[in-house]
Amino acid sequence: MRLRHVEILYAIKKTGSISAAAEALSITQPAASKILKHAEQRLGFALFRRSRGRVYPTDEAELLLIEVEKVFAALERTRDAARILRQRQDTRLTVACLPSLGFSVVPRTVQSFRKRHPGTMIEIGARHSSEIISCLLAREFDLGIGFGPESGECAPLGIEATLLAVGRMLYIDHASSRAATATGSVRLSDLDERRLIGLNTGHHLGTSLNRALTEHGLTGVPGIQVQTYYFALGLVAAGTGCAVVDEFTAGASSADVIVRPIEPTIRFGVYAYTRGPRPPDGRMLEFLECLRATCLDNRVGDDRLAARPAAR
Repeated sequence: MRLRHVEILYAIKKTGSISAAAEALSITQPAASKILKHAEQRLGFALFRRSRGRVYPTDEAELLLIEVEKVFAALERTRDAARILRQRQDTRLTVACLPSLGFSVVPRTVQSFRKRHPGTMIEIGARHSSEIISCLLAREFDLGIGFGPESGECAPLGIEATLLAVGRMLYIDHASSRAATATGSVRLSDLDERRLIGLNTGHHLGTSLNRALTEHGLTGVPGIQVQTYYFALGLVAAGTGCAVVDEFTAGASSADVIVRPIEPTIRFGVYAYTRGPRPPDGRMLEFLECLRATCLDNRVGDDRLAARPAAR
């Protein structure tokens, strides 16, 4: 198929008739019919069937249209880029972040950044940790935001990691649980394995938590495991069990969920990932400054926690 064939296929599908498709493409109806006929001859099968003055895609055309939709989605992104250049907007910034950061920290960061630079177009996507790196290497995003070690993150070849903030993991449970009546820190060794919702070890927090639980004698496999921390929060809010999650997820909890510190403390880093070796600059650097400030502002304060130490 040639691009002209793809255009006519897409236009007829969208408009429902050859005449309307011709008008949309600024060509005559005979010309549109000729292009369609040529496409069908090249392909060796019919693309549309006619009924009561309208045309409908054949099964073969419907399968082709799945791929055609992708072509026009890419074309629309190209038009967006051209529109940005024409309007002389500042720049375009594409950001991939973990879902737990995408529900709280990143939206507030965008709000703060847009106040400074209303002309910058921002595109945001939620991805898991491994996906963030692969998307950066594939140039699908300019910037990735995720979790890593408290210090010394070792990024893959071709990726630069910048530490923005240090957070801690916190215990969450339903407000009707026995944990809601207690105060102070929750010792990892005292966790009820039967109720514990586990974090998948495919990311840093899950690996760190599992290592700490093993060191404190908890070796069972959780009955429920999640890949996204917000799933853990939702399950706890529904009364399904308890969990240990990052403080940004814990900070978004509702009145149905109580939050307590854990002992010993498990800390982690919030990192910005970019394609190396050039460090972030320009608008990206300013976005990261807003993100760093937002991370500090959205930490769970002592007013949300039972501050007294756990009883010995």
